[in-house]
This record gives sequence, structure tokens and C-alpha cells, in this order.
Amino acid sequence: MILTCSSCATRFLVDAAAIGPAGRHVRCARCQHGWFQEPAVDLPRSVPPEAGTDTDKASRQDTRPFADMVTPAARPTPLRRGANLPAIPRKSSRMVEILSWGALAVFVISLLGGGYVFRNQITHTWPQAAKLYVALGLDLPLHKLRLTDVSFAQSMQEGRPALTVKGMISNDSGAEMTAPRVLVKLRNAAGRDIFQWTYQLPEPILAPGARVQFETSLADPPGEARNLEVTFAPGT
Repeated sequence: MILTCSSCATRFLVDAAAIGPAGRHVRCARCQHGWFQEPAVDLPRSVPPEAGTDTDKASRQDTRPFADMVTPAARPTPLRRGANLPAIPRKSSRMVEILSWGALAVFVISLLGGGYVFRNQITHTWPQAAKLYVALGLDLPLHKLRLTDVSFAQSMQEGRPALTVKGMISNDSGAEMTAPRVLVKLRNAAGRDIFQWTYQLPEPILAPGARVQFETSLADPPGEARNLEVTFAPGT
């Protein structure tokens, strides 16, 4: 018969006669958990005293844990790993394990795919990540677009003060690319952002090696603005 430890689920193959018709206390040889094991269903529950053999009498009188039996042949033998016995179904735990590994694989693939698709946004927010992408041999198209010759000037437009920002967008790649929006940030003397705006080229498609000038103005800029930063807008 097959015994299963209710604590660690280890399965043992045991001679039903060793359990006896009245059942007996047994103990797991692996985790030392003990319990009372009922006899096999096909064994008689009681045996007349006159019909009982010496072995039967010993099995009824001996209340020691089964794992403590002195006779080595009476000890339970663990089943080999992977034994498919109908009395001990384990398909559910196996299915949970398969589903867990599948969910992990989907998560890893999604994480890697997202890191590749959104690599421009990631490197724009965290520039240090560009070194990792380069080390992996991945192309970073946005890093082949450059802002150069950036300048700014204050002027009057229609009687109102205005701030004009100029520069060049260069396509250093060997393929046609779409220029992202230009982001202009104004900062105060403490270096804190106080205002920002974006500008999109009227013709954002840049041919390989092309250099296109941009110019954008802001009317009535904040009086506390002391410096500015010009970058490509994230997410474009």
C-alpha cells in the first residue's frame, strides 16, 4: 500500500501486512511527522484470536512508530521521483509549476520588449541607460538626431517683450527620420523650472544627413527667468 506524509507529502511504498488489520502509528522517515495509519481497505479489521498468527499478534500489540521498527525490511521505502500512482495525484501541483514558469517567461519577454520599443524615452529620461543599449548592440535612432548651434535672444514683437530661441536639428543617421518636438525650459536663478513650451518643425521628416533650422518664440516670458535648456521632448 502507499502511505503519504500529511506534512511533507513524501510517499512511501509499504507492505500492507506490516500495517496490520488494526492500523498502527507510523512516522515519516524524512520529516519525522507521525500519524495513525488506518489499515488497507482489503485487509480484515479484526482477526479471531485463535486464527491469528504470531505476526498478527505482534502487529496488534506493537504500538511503536513504524519508522522506529528495528527490522530494516519493515521500514517504508520512498517511491522513486516521478512515479505516477493513481492513489497520489500530483498533476495539479505540476500544472501550477508550469503556469508559474509560463507567467515568468511572459513577464521577462514583455519587460525586454518594452525596453526595446521605448528605448528612446528611457535614454532621454535616464541618459546613463544609453551605454547599456550600446553595449548590447542596439541602435538608438533618437541619439542620431542632434540639436546644434542653439542660441536665444530677447526682442520686442508688436510692442511686447519676446524670447526667441534658434538652433539646428541634424540627422546623422543614414536613414530618413522624423524630428521630435523641441522642448524649451526656462529656469530661475535657483535653477528651478518655471516655464516650458514645445515646438514642432513644419516639415519634421529629415533626409539622411539633413540639417534643418528651427526658430520658436515666447511672448511675455517670465521676468524671473535667468537661463534656459533646449532638448528633444520625451515620448516623441
